[in-house]
Formats: sequence, C-alpha cells, structure tokens
Amino acid sequence: MTPHCRWLIITLNMNNNTKKAALTALVFFALVSYMFFFRLGSWALTDPDETFYAQSAKEMLQRHEWSTPYLYGEPQFEKPVLFYWLVEGSFKLFGVNETAARLPSAVCGAIGILAIYLLGKILFNKRVGAIAALMLATCVEYIMLSRACVTDMTLFTLLLLGTMFFFYGHKRGKNVFYVMSAAAFGLAFLTKGPIALILPFGVFIIYLTAAGEWKSVKKMPLFLMACAFIVVSIPWYLVMYKLHGNPFLAEFFGFRNVNRFLVAEHAIGSQFYYNIPIILGGFFPWSVFLPVGFWYAFKNISKSKMRTVDPDKRKGLIFALAWFVVIFLFFTASSTKLPTYIFPCFISIALLTAVVWDDFLSRSASPGLVKWMNVSYAGLLAIVVIGTAATGIYIRSHYPTILTPIIASLAFLVFGVALSIPAFMNGKRIWTLALIAYSVMLFMYPMSKLVLPVLEGFETSKVISEKLLSLMKPGEDLGSESRYMEGLAFYTDKFPVNLDKHHNLINFLNTDKRVWFVMKEKNHRQIYELDTAPLHRSASYEIFKIGKRSIITNDLPAGVGYLVKRERKN
Repeated sequence: MTPHCRWLIITLNMNNNTKKAALTALVFFALVSYMFFFRLGSWALTDPDETFYAQSAKEMLQRHEWSTPYLYGEPQFEKPVLFYWLVEGSFKLFGVNETAARLPSAVCGAIGILAIYLLGKILFNKRVGAIAALMLATCVEYIMLSRACVTDMTLFTLLLLGTMFFFYGHKRGKNVFYVMSAAAFGLAFLTKGPIALILPFGVFIIYLTAAGEWKSVKKMPLFLMACAFIVVSIPWYLVMYKLHGNPFLAEFFGFRNVNRFLVAEHAIGSQFYYNIPIILGGFFPWSVFLPVGFWYAFKNISKSKMRTVDPDKRKGLIFALAWFVVIFLFFTASSTKLPTYIFPCFISIALLTAVVWDDFLSRSASPGLVKWMNVSYAGLLAIVVIGTAATGIYIRSHYPTILTPIIASLAFLVFGVALSIPAFMNGKRIWTLALIAYSVMLFMYPMSKLVLPVLEGFETSKVISEKLLSLMKPGEDLGSESRYMEGLAFYTDKFPVNLDKHHNLINFLNTDKRVWFVMKEKNHRQIYELDTAPLHRSASYEIFKIGKRSIITNDLPAGVGYLVKRERKN
C-alpha cells in the first residue's frame, strides 16, 4: 500500500471533529507562516532599535559571551539577557543576517497565536480562541513586532504563556500548570525586568478580588511557583551583580526602570491620551469593533446580568478588563512612553473583540449588538476609503519615490475589504470576518515585495554602510550621530564615534588624518552657519546622500567626487 493510499484511508476514517481540528491547525499554520516568516529578511534592520539588539547579540557572539550584553566593546545594561540569548543563538545557527536577527520574534509571534487560542478557549470557548488568534495574527502592530528584532514580541508571548498556564492551573486544578506559569513569568522578567512581574501580579490581584476567587489561592502551590520563578530568572541577575557590582544595579534598576517611569526619556508621550491612538492604529482593522467590545464586557459583568450571563464567561470578561486597565493605566502614568510599551494590552483587547464577534456570529445575537456591529463595520469601510485617499495625498507630497508601491499595496487592501461587503450585506458574518483578515494578508504581499525594499535606503543603515566600506581605507575612523551608530556598527563592523556633542564633532573633524562621519545634511550645514564654540573653519565634503543621511569627510580622496563642499566664509 502506497503512503498516499494510507493517508487517504486515515483521512476518510477521521470523524468530523478530527477533520475540523486538522483543517483549523493547517489554516493557522499557513497563516502564521505567511504573516510572520514570509520574506522576513527581505529588508535591512531598521535604526535605532533593531540594530541595537542585533549589534549587541553580534558582539556577544564574537566575544563568545553569554552573560553580559556588549555594545561597541563595552558592557551595556539596557535590558536583561534573554532576548540577546535568542538572537545570539539564532546568529550561531543561521549566520549573522537579517532573517536570523528577526527569527526569535517571528517564532514568538507564532507561539503567541497558539497561546491566545488556548487562553480564549479555556476562558470562553474554542471559537473565541480562534477569532482572537485570527485578529492578533492580522492586526498591524502584532505583524510589525513579530517581524522585528526587538524585545516586545518575546515579552508579550511570555506574559501570554504565563497567563494561559495560570488559568489552566486555575480551571483544572493541576499544580504543574501553575509552576509553568511562574516559569514563563520568570522568563518575562529575564526579558524586560520588573514590569514582567509587577503588571501580571496587579492584574491577578484585581481579578481574584472582582471575580470572588480568593479561595483558590489556598490551592495554588505558591512555594513551588516562587521556586520556579527564582530558578529561572534570578541567577543571571546575581551573576551580573558579581561581575559588575553597583553600576549594574544603578543603571538597570535605577535609570532603565525607575527613572524611565518617573522622568520622560523622549520628547513625545507627555499627553495622557498618547496610548489611545497607538491601540486603535496598532489593532487595526479590528480596533473599529473594540468600543463595542468594551460596552459588551461592562454590560455583561454588571450585577444586573449576574443571573443571565454564564459565570465562567463573566469571569473571563473580568480578567480581560482587569488586564487592560492595569496595563493601560501603568503606561499612561509612565513619563516615558513609546508605541510598543502598551503592546501587552493586546492580549485583552483581542479577547474582548473576539467575544463580541462570537456573540455576533450566533443566531441569538441581541438587536442592540447587531446594530452596533453594523455601525462598526460601516466605520471600517469609511476608514479604509478615507485613509487610502489621505495616505496617497500625503505620500505624493512628502515621499513621491514610494508613491507607486504604496498605492499598489493600498489597492490590495481596498480590494480585500471590498470582497467582504457582499458577505456582510447577505448576513454571511463568518465570511465577513474571514475576508477582513484576508484583506490584511493581501496587503502584506505588495508591502514586503514593493514598499519595504524602497524604504531600505531611508530607514536603515545598510545602503550607506556599503557605500562607506567602498570609500574608507584601513585605519580611517568613522563617526556618527547617535541614531545611526548601531546600524553602522552592525553593517560595517566598525565602532563609530558618537558625534552628538558639538565639541566632539569639531575635534573629530579637526584631526590630522582623514575621517568619515554620517549625519543629517542640515546638521552638516549648521556646523558652518551657527556661531557655536568651538568654531569649525576647515572644509568638509558631502560625498553621498540617501534620505536624510549624508556621508561626510574632512579630506576628499583622490578620484572621488563630492555633492557639496562646505567651509566657513568669515
């Protein structure tokens, strides 16, 4: 009997549930493979975040170092070590390249889709889990972070796994799941530090109180959980303290955690509403249904609904709301804000939106829910049409070189959303859900194939590094503005001198030998226009320019042309 015959017989003998499970698994495998791994290394690492982590992992690999992250040959204490380990291990297996740098995030993104399905399943039902997984896999920020060499997807997935295992222990009463939950949170602590412990702890306190579940604490193996957390997370911190002493404690815990919460590190983010557009944009296209999700959740946990709403469903909604409130309030209160900080709240908003869609797909959906879901869908259509037009106008005005690929990508998105209209009008709600997700998948292909390669020269240091390597001679020094340093180091294997401070820049330019540096063209011009001490009078040459970045030298090599020569006139 041939293998094909055996496969056919096995398939025919499957019951309907097994076939559905196999088909679902196949669909989600195809989905995550396409969304997270397709053309993963098709464009260079972006500055400054991706190149920061990739360069640190690269230096650790070159030094055969597995304890202390390094940058420019010096220890750096920006983040704990787990993500560096993952990238370093990926480099060791697959070589130092863009795909290997992003692979840990892509794998975590795929694991996260499975984990949200299992969490949705145990808190609500299988369909909620499947919808939540579909929404996460096709929302803007999840796609971006699963394809980026940054810590956020790893943190998200470990928090999600810790939560999932906690509820498996809580619902099934098995200690092994509680211990696995503590270990996952320990790994999260080893990825981003104290917030990985503080935030989930606050959520579970609120959940156990609001859901009336405090009695279950007595059944938890708290000692074993504490041991699992400590064994997984604390040894590295002890090693780092032994190696680096108080400077490590002051830098990591003092500046990188406490100080960032109390004092703004960036100019942006002071507005109390900063995270709201981040959530709405990051969870698009599903964010149009999020307001209905909040309304639905608050309505169903109210005391008036206690007798009519399934107790387990009510507790699941309480957890989702508690998770969102704690994460949102913490990062709203934080003085330092970045678009990725609020990302862990996507666990809750995916569940809240999935629960609404689950009810909407049932025949017993209330008229009020149907009405607001119809309004939300109409809002999605309006946003797609208006957003496409506005984006086209903006790109044409500011970035005309990428107008054609952007329009092509948006056309795929509009086409996909348009396919969902007949399904929605004919009451085919499950097809509407699937086709909205499909529109994002359609959008992905031209974005990765047409848009990202064009942006590479503007948002990464790869092109300008290749040009530098063709110009520089052995022994010549390289300088840079801080934003571009990690990218230049990664792609040139040279450690640039930081030239953000004016006197460092002038001293660098005034050296007797030829030097090279990368900076914005306007800043090069200002060296000669501003009367900032010390003054720079010698000529310098702009050799190459791409986007806002320019290659400058103080000594033009023979046979090399220049774009602009600048010198002080007075």
